[in-house]
Amino acid sequence: MIADQDTNFVYFSSLLKELPSLQSFWRRLEKVLIKSNINYGFIEGTRDVWCRDYMPIQVGLSEFVQFKYYPSYCNDERYRHLITDADAIQLNHANILQRTYSPFVLDGGNVVKSQNAAVLTERIFKENEGNKDAVVQHLKSSLRVENLYLLPEQPYDMTGHSDGMVRLLGDHTLLVADFQNESVSWKAKYCKALQKTGLTIIDFPGVTTNLKNSSGDYTAIGCYINFAWIGNIILFPQFGLPEDKEALREAKHLFKDCSVMPIASSDLAMEGGVLNCVTWNIKE
Repeated sequence: MIADQDTNFVYFSSLLKELPSLQSFWRRLEKVLIKSNINYGFIEGTRDVWCRDYMPIQVGLSEFVQFKYYPSYCNDERYRHLITDADAIQLNHANILQRTYSPFVLDGGNVVKSQNAAVLTERIFKENEGNKDAVVQHLKSSLRVENLYLLPEQPYDMTGHSDGMVRLLGDHTLLVADFQNESVSWKAKYCKALQKTGLTIIDFPGVTTNLKNSSGDYTAIGCYINFAWIGNIILFPQFGLPEDKEALREAKHLFKDCSVMPIASSDLAMEGGVLNCVTWNIKE
């Protein structure tokens, strides 16, 4: 699979620069993209800005796998109109649309990846029928990874995504966002799942807030681990929290070979996601 550090081009939903609530964020982000010499483009015909979820996953230089985009939370009528038809999108790189299709339901935000490993939450078993072993084997084959690790989903996260919880640093090291505010029973289950992976675990900063947006959904304020990683550039969120500086310092320590670029992201996080959610980076 193509890892984030191998990518050299990033796409955004065109809505990111069009929605009034996010235009200020886009202007800040655009300045950083230009300063960092990151090549970027836009996806037309989307229903929301979270392009990570509905775009195909790149498994080879010219190979993409399109999973079915119909997350279970969209059974709620409040969200059903936000389902983007992956076949209706328009890109300025037509070859990307030559993809293979999987019948399995899987959001891109639930695929934390490296070259030979992927981390998903157990939401995949709720969204796909069949024997659990068969589901895992299909996903390993589709994603072209030898190792697929499963974690219990966070109880308050309606998306069930792994990209707000962990991040792979190579095939054998896992960054894990702080989860100490969770219930004792969930923490025990989570720690057991982390231990079962056999990966080297590194604690990563995170702040749990109970802040909700105008739609009544939890925000992503404090979710530092949902950074965007494009080649040797890390786009790192800042939220105006006291913990911002410490989180940025830790990111620079861990990613010594990368340029870590801080971006004020509170307005984006109020919508429910952060920088990994809003980017779709590929290797051309």
